[in-house]
Amino acid sequence: MIVTGSAGDRYRWKPITIAEQLERTAREHGERDALVFGEERLSWAETREASRRLARALMAAGVRHGDHVAVWVPNRIEWVELWFAAAYIGAVIVPVNTRYKTEEVRYILAQSDARLFVTVAEFVGIDYLAMLARLCPDLADGAAPNGADFPELRRVVVIGGGPPGTQAFADFAAEGAAVTEEELDAAAGAVDFEDPTIIVYTSGTTGHPKGAVHSHRILRNEHSIAERMDIGPESRVLNHLPWFHVGGGFTGILPPLIAGGAMVIMDRWEPTAAFELIEREGVTVLSGIPTHFIDLLSHPRLGEYDTSTLRSGWIGGANNPPEVIDGVMEKLGVEGLLPVYGMTETTSITTIPRMDDPRSVIVAGKGGPVSDFEVKIVDVESGEVLPGGREGEVCVRGHLVMQGYYRNPEATAEAIDSDGWFHTGDLGVFDDAGYLSITGRKSDMFIVGGANAYPAEIESALCEHPGVKQAYVVGVPHPRLGEVGFAFVERRSADEASEDDITDFCRGRLAGYKVPRFVEFVDGWPLTATGKIERFRLSEMARERSGALEADAGAARS
Repeated sequence: MIVTGSAGDRYRWKPITIAEQLERTAREHGERDALVFGEERLSWAETREASRRLARALMAAGVRHGDHVAVWVPNRIEWVELWFAAAYIGAVIVPVNTRYKTEEVRYILAQSDARLFVTVAEFVGIDYLAMLARLCPDLADGAAPNGADFPELRRVVVIGGGPPGTQAFADFAAEGAAVTEEELDAAAGAVDFEDPTIIVYTSGTTGHPKGAVHSHRILRNEHSIAERMDIGPESRVLNHLPWFHVGGGFTGILPPLIAGGAMVIMDRWEPTAAFELIEREGVTVLSGIPTHFIDLLSHPRLGEYDTSTLRSGWIGGANNPPEVIDGVMEKLGVEGLLPVYGMTETTSITTIPRMDDPRSVIVAGKGGPVSDFEVKIVDVESGEVLPGGREGEVCVRGHLVMQGYYRNPEATAEAIDSDGWFHTGDLGVFDDAGYLSITGRKSDMFIVGGANAYPAEIESALCEHPGVKQAYVVGVPHPRLGEVGFAFVERRSADEASEDDITDFCRGRLAGYKVPRFVEFVDGWPLTATGKIERFRLSEMARERSGALEADAGAARS
């Protein structure tokens, strides 16, 4: 069964760049709020002016069409301005996960060929400058950052100011005065909508992140998303989802840009602060993963805040519990809450229901293609297209599919076949009406609070511990985060590591959400007749034991 979606009527996409979209929005909605962050508030006209000024600064710094700008920055106004500025000159933004540690950032900086690196001094208690010093030790002597590790890197810019060898963001932006508006317009005129605009890294099963390259064509899918979610000039979108991920960066930034609505920005998730912003700013669009909505629904002061302005939003990134969807609709008043399915490689949202679909469809988490592209279900072994009602691998073809993985033709060829179909690795089934349900995953990936975690990467980190002989990781259910990691570890000797040693070791090498929540030491492994690890057996064991551990912990608390 192949299902083809349709484009909407409200926002008809034309082949333009993100910078051209900004120019159009500033003309039509110049006085409306665009960016709200703390006490800062920029209109669309001011956002255009600031973005053009920053684009001229990029040109003055030697950043040209096709160059890559790595952004290791939490959600804040400068992030948006950097993306828009890069779009003017055809440069490519490379968002870096703000939870990454030194070695994870090192890989992305090197693999992406970043020419400019923008970061912050500190965020949520993490000393970014200390990690920067380990990444680029020559900066302390005032030397240029490029070297064997980062041969393309020419400049490091720090928002708020940094150590010798770096440049303060304000000083960097001021350099734009050396470039004229006419020179900027000429550079912008050479940018095509098919040119890359952003590379979003997503972890691979090999443990190495892969950079999904997207062009300005992503606007086409976001036009449809804006229409499905009823986002217009009066909309005010809460942007708490991190922008290094397509769920936040694409669906949080681009629909308001297209419609002329406002982005109400949070640099970190905190339920009380979210309620305060919803009430103060009259937020109309609230999206997120189940964890965010669970946090709000379980808030001790639920009902005290005015959420009457809320109208729509999406929920996705993990299993969408029906009781959570019902709770958000009934207790928060988000009548247009739509469950979504999508991937980094497929421009954020792939399937979504319509506002007027039966509630049974929405609560079941079903959806159809958000725009005019194709989705099919194929047999995992043969690749044969399956009819409705049969489970198989979800494949997608059309404008929403990435251009490929940056500098990784092998992975690209493995993911996108010769007919242009992207093989998601996810399992799903169409019902008779053409609604898609996601039923599982071919891979062993699990999703922690909306973030993908791959066992191979975590296992690799575990095995770097000198006391670990062998390790395997599976995902287990978690009431708030959806899933967390459960690690089975075989030690070289019984006294070489404790559970705390293992988790502390991982925290120094992995983003926090990848660190296993549970660690169990084993002396042997369930094996097949050919000697391979039976992961399904490990999953069964982990689910049973994690449930028992959680129950024990609950009993202890009571």
